[in-house]
Amino acid sequence: MLYLTLLAETFAVTGPIFILVLLGLVLKRLGFIDDQFVTMSSRLVFSLCLPVLLFTTITGVDLANTPAFALLGFSAVGAGLTFVISWLVAITLVQPKVDRGVFVQASFRSNLGVVGLALCANAYGTQGLVLASLLMAVMTVIYNILSVVVLSYYNVARAISWRGVVVDIATNPLIVAIVLALLVGSLRLPIPVVLERTGAYLGSLALPLALLGTGASMNLKALRHSSSVTLLCIALKTMILPALITWLAWLLGYRDLSLGVLFLLFMSPTATASFIMVKSMGGNAALAANLIMTTTLVSLLTASLGLFLLRVLALA
Repeated sequence: MLYLTLLAETFAVTGPIFILVLLGLVLKRLGFIDDQFVTMSSRLVFSLCLPVLLFTTITGVDLANTPAFALLGFSAVGAGLTFVISWLVAITLVQPKVDRGVFVQASFRSNLGVVGLALCANAYGTQGLVLASLLMAVMTVIYNILSVVVLSYYNVARAISWRGVVVDIATNPLIVAIVLALLVGSLRLPIPVVLERTGAYLGSLALPLALLGTGASMNLKALRHSSSVTLLCIALKTMILPALITWLAWLLGYRDLSLGVLFLLFMSPTATASFIMVKSMGGNAALAANLIMTTTLVSLLTASLGLFLLRVLALA
């Protein structure tokens, strides 16, 4: 009976995310939403709704009781470790050589802003959302830098634009919102009730709209072009690397909220931003799109299984 209860609680975390992604896919097929909707809604989510959600959430809690700062270093090291392992695997097993950069980015870079935040919010409520947001700020910077490094290494025709990387990071709406929230919280600046409620309305749109857009942007026809590289990436991104990071975190004594959030963030599928970066740098955009879609579909299942196991073992 206990296992059934834990299983029901687990699917209460991952189920709504899977349904919204599937709904986005179905609505696109039925013609209720189109590519224009996906483009505009994505811009709205990442430029306004999601930053507002992060700002209002972080400023509304007591950061002193959030174990974020002890985890910042571990999440940074974890992101770097998954990058190194992915690159070593690519050097050993991925052909042609020109696709190795795309493979590495897809294997280590997680969709933190949509799937990661949604999973943590469903699993741990506001406290989980706050902790995930703070870790995301650190991991996003690392992801951007390392992605440019590996994609540029396998694309000698285009030099690294470090100025562009710095500008992208500094103007990232999510990072800006988190920094502002930390500043407002540290200074204990009051926020008018009318702004809080307006922010709550806008923030409530963020994750559902983003998940619908994720589903609508999927192209199931890409599954026909799946290869051994795709299967290898799925194994790394949705099983091996999250399990390794979670095991290391457990060895270091992390439990409950901290361990659960780390697991869900590293378990999240390949970031959709990886496709944009690959395309802008002249890489294999078709492979990038395929890896995003397949890891998204599989990660929701492996996240369910992993979270269930953690709860059965009373670790998260």
